[in-house]
Amino acid sequence: MSSSHPGRPSLQGEPPPKWAMRTYVLVLLYRGPNPEPDPEKAAELQRGHLANSARWYAEGKLLVAGPFRDDTDLRGIWIFDSDSVDEVKALCDTDPAIRAGTLRVEIHPWYSAKGLMVARPDVADPTP
Repeated sequence: MSSSHPGRPSLQGEPPPKWAMRTYVLVLLYRGPNPEPDPEKAAELQRGHLANSARWYAEGKLLVAGPFRDDTDLRGIWIFDSDSVDEVKALCDTDPAIRAGTLRVEIHPWYSAKGLMVARPDVADPTP
């Protein structure tokens, strides 16, 4: 018996059909080997890092991004709308925090349902 949701396994444990699946690229961001001791420079690197994420969202390349809330070396995640690890590595190499070594990445091909989306409300900031 197949799942009523093509990108999910069935309740009987049957895998989803291949036509409903695809490869994405998942990036795990870790604390890097070169922490920035100057708070102003660290904040500048973080702004550049966030600007990169915003640009990739706008270009349709990035599906999910965000930090982890616990205090470990694993700092955050990106999921790219790409099946090319090489393409995503080239994108990561443009990130100022990665280039400076305050962050480092692990890049993995990740298999999931086609059409993966996270509903992000694009709303204006309610503060005046």
